[in-house]
Amino acid sequence: MDFSKFRQSGDLSDLTVNVNEQIFKLHKFPLYAKSEYFCKLAHSADVKKVELVGFPGGPDIFSTVADFCYNMKVELTKNNIVQVRCAAEFLQMKGEGNLIDMADKFFNDTITSTKMSRSTSCIASLLLFASTVGELANVSGIVDVCCEALIECWLKPPTKFSSPTNISKQSLDRREDRTINALLSLPLDWYLKLVISARDRGVQSSLLAELSTSYISVLIDRDESEENSSQSTESGEITSKSPRPKSPKKTDIAKVLDNIITVLPEESLFSDVITIEWLTKVIRVATSHNCKCRKLLVKAAGELLCKISAEELCTISPSLLRDIVQESCASGNGQIEKACRIVDTYMSEMVRKGVLTADTFKLLATVVPKDARSNHDQMYNILEYVLTAEREHLSTEQRHELIETVNFTLLNEETLQGALAASVVPANYVAKGAIALCSRLRSDLETARATLQRQDDEIKRLKTAVKRGKSLGTPIMTSSTSSLRDTSFGSLNGARDPELDQLLELPTKDQSTDANAPYTTSEVLSAVRNKLAHTASSSSPYNTFRPLSQEHDISYEEELEYKHDRAFRPLDNARTKVKPMYGPTYRTYSAYSHRY
Repeated sequence: MDFSKFRQSGDLSDLTVNVNEQIFKLHKFPLYAKSEYFCKLAHSADVKKVELVGFPGGPDIFSTVADFCYNMKVELTKNNIVQVRCAAEFLQMKGEGNLIDMADKFFNDTITSTKMSRSTSCIASLLLFASTVGELANVSGIVDVCCEALIECWLKPPTKFSSPTNISKQSLDRREDRTINALLSLPLDWYLKLVISARDRGVQSSLLAELSTSYISVLIDRDESEENSSQSTESGEITSKSPRPKSPKKTDIAKVLDNIITVLPEESLFSDVITIEWLTKVIRVATSHNCKCRKLLVKAAGELLCKISAEELCTISPSLLRDIVQESCASGNGQIEKACRIVDTYMSEMVRKGVLTADTFKLLATVVPKDARSNHDQMYNILEYVLTAEREHLSTEQRHELIETVNFTLLNEETLQGALAASVVPANYVAKGAIALCSRLRSDLETARATLQRQDDEIKRLKTAVKRGKSLGTPIMTSSTSSLRDTSFGSLNGARDPELDQLLELPTKDQSTDANAPYTTSEVLSAVRNKLAHTASSSSPYNTFRPLSQEHDISYEEELEYKHDRAFRPLDNARTKVKPMYGPTYRTYSAYSHRY
C-alpha cells in the first residue's frame, strides 16, 4: 500500500509528533512498522501525541526519517548522514533493510572514499556533525570510526589518487585548516580518545602538538571572555552579597590542561609549533588553577628559552621567568649554566632597552646560586646600570643588598678598572676583587715556573743520558719503563738504530756517507733541543710539555711526536738534487722537493 499520499496530506492522521515545537501529523502504523521506539509506545498506552526531546538533527532530520517510514525516497549525503544515523539509533530502527542498516552502508562507503582520497577535512566535518548530535553519535560508533579513519589518513603518505596535480598548495593548506577548526569543537572526551589513539599508533608528535595547542587556546580564550563578561555584569550591579563560588568553567580548564598535556608525547612539547607566547599564557593559567601539568610546561619553556632571541625573551614577565628558571635549576641535568645564560641575556636586553629596575634585578639576580657563574663581569655591568639609573630612589641598605649579588672576586682586570673609575660601588669591593685577581695571577705564575723547571730538568736528564749512552755504547733507559722502549744512539757494534731515527726524526745521512754510521752527540742534542723548543713555542707552556715520569699515560714516542714538525727539513732537501741537462748542478730549496 502506498502511504506517501497520506504522508504529504496528513489525512486520517492518528498520531501527532512534536519536534522542537514543530508539529507532524502522522499515522501510527508506518511508524510502528519501522521503529521499535514507537512500537513500545503503542504497547504501553493509547498514545496520540508524542514529543521528541533532544531529537538528533531536529525537525528537518525527523522529516527525512518520517519519509523513510512511509516508503518514500530518502536522499543521504555527507551533510546529513551522521544526523540520520543517530536519529535511526534514537528511534531504534533496526533490522535488515531498515534505516540503521541503510545509513551504516552509506556511512561506511563515505569513510572508505575519504580514506582513499586522504580527505581529512571530510572526516573532520563528520566529527563536527557528530559533536552537534552529542553522546548518541558516540554510542552509535560514529566517533570511533571517524577517529580511526582520520589516524589512517595521517599515517599513510599521499598517493597519486589522494594528491592530484591540479590541487594547489593553498587549497591543501585551507583543507588542513578546516580539519583543525573542525576538531577544535570536539568534546574533551572525544578529543582525548583521538589523541591517545593517534599517539599509540605513531602519528607525528608535531601534528599532535599543533592540534593540542589550538584546542587549548580556544578553550582558554573562551573561558577568559566568559569570565570578563560575568565580571562586567557584576560591576554594573550594586550588591552586598558574598562573592560567588568558583565557576565550574575554571575547573574544566584545569581538567583540559591536565588531561591533554599529560597524554601528549613529551617530545611534542619541544616541537617548533610550540611558541613562547603560547607557553607563557598556558603556564599562567596552569599556575592560577594549580594544574599538575605545570611542571611539564615549565620544563618545555626552559628548553625553548635557550633557542629564542633576546627580543622574544623579553616578552616574558620577570616573575614567570623566575619560576621557569627555578624549575629548570631544580631539575638538575646541567641546567644551571643554561639558567644563568638566560637570566643574564634577559637583564642585558632590558638594560639595552633602558627598562630594567632594581626590583627586577633583585628578583632575577638571586634566582640562581651565587657560585653558579664562573665570571661575574656581565652581572657587574648590569648592576652598574641599575645603581646609576636609580641612584636617587635607592636607600643605603638597598644599594648594599644589590651590590652583594655580585661576586667581585670573579671580575677580570678590565671590569675592576671600570668599577674603580665609575665609583658606583664602595672601593673596598673593588680592592677585594683586585686582591683575588692578584692571587689568581700568582697561582698561574707559580704553575708556569714549575712547568718550566720540569722542562729544564728533562732537558738536562736527556743530555746526561745521551752522553752516557754515547761514551759507553749502551742503551739509554728512560724513566717511564711501563710505556717506553729501550733506545740507543749506537749499538755495541756501532750500527745505526732505525727506531731512534724515527723517534727523534733525525735526518737521513747523505748518500756519500755510511747510512749505518751512528749519529754524533751534537746531532742528537740538536734534534732534542729543536724538538723541545718547537713544542714549548707552539703552545702555552702550561700544558704542552710533560716530563717523562711514571705518571705519564702516553709513550715517549708520542710525547716527542706531539705537534710534529721536521726540524731538519733542509737536510732532506740536500738529499734531493736536480741535475739539468745544461748548466751547473743546483739544489732546490723547496720544503717539499722530495715529492717531485
